[in-house]
Amino acid sequence: MEDGKVIRAFIAVEISAAVRAGLAKMQNVLREAGAHASWVKPENIHCTLVFLGDIFESAAGPLAEALPAAVENIGAFDVEIAGLGFFGTTRSPRIVWAGMAGNTGALGELQQKTCEAAEASGLSPDKKPFKPHLTIARVRSNRNAAELVRAIEKNREITFGTITVQRIVLMQSKLTATGPEYTALASIPLGKGD
Repeated sequence: MEDGKVIRAFIAVEISAAVRAGLAKMQNVLREAGAHASWVKPENIHCTLVFLGDIFESAAGPLAEALPAAVENIGAFDVEIAGLGFFGTTRSPRIVWAGMAGNTGALGELQQKTCEAAEASGLSPDKKPFKPHLTIARVRSNRNAAELVRAIEKNREITFGTITVQRIVLMQSKLTATGPEYTALASIPLGKGD
């Protein structure tokens, strides 16, 4: 591994195939609004716990080694994927998301512990306040924004099911012309395990 090679990385919680399928169906419903948006490929939908940004590839190993101790006292827990919303304003929505409800305290603790592990590993994780969500689209312009907001409001109370958070994943993101490609660098189970 080259010390000087830079990769884009983040720590995430993955979602179940059933929830992923429901989100893909909702993306198709929202697409009908005709908004100028980039829709996240269903296989790429996840909950980002900690965005690391550009890091040296050589830092990924030490972080992967630090994460098990950080999450050893957090057992598996369920989170409901429910609700639709957006970041931005009604005139200028920017991110369309599916919400996460129930046990968000456990999710917040998991986020805090992974952030602390990243900092202890010498990294500088993004410090924005943690708002658990699943990004399903990034809005590129205001074209048909009102129609998109109406479609989101109409489906605001939808539920997609429950996921069991059993592990976190250290991911590498490569930006390509067809969207980001994610590669798991390490998968860390919660709790002490057997």
